[in-house]
Amino acid sequence: MSQSGEKVKFSDSAGYVGFANLPNQVHRKSVKKGFEFTLMVVGESGLGKSTLINSLFLTDLYPERYIPGAADASVK
Repeated sequence: MSQSGEKVKFSDSAGYVGFANLPNQVHRKSVKKGFEFTLMVVGESGLGKSTLINSLFLTDLYPERYIPGAADASVK
């Protein structure tokens, strides 16, 4: 209760400033302002790197590619 007898409510998103709410403040600021996200995934061919990235972002950032074999190569 405040000095005037009114109830004071603090919610996580009501502008409360404190260490406990710092992650929420940083998240809101980043979403408003935008941010750059760099991710590097390395490994041998066929391990599922593209599948992992597509699953993380729930979209086909890297669509499946056709990789021609030796039999598909034309001889000049």
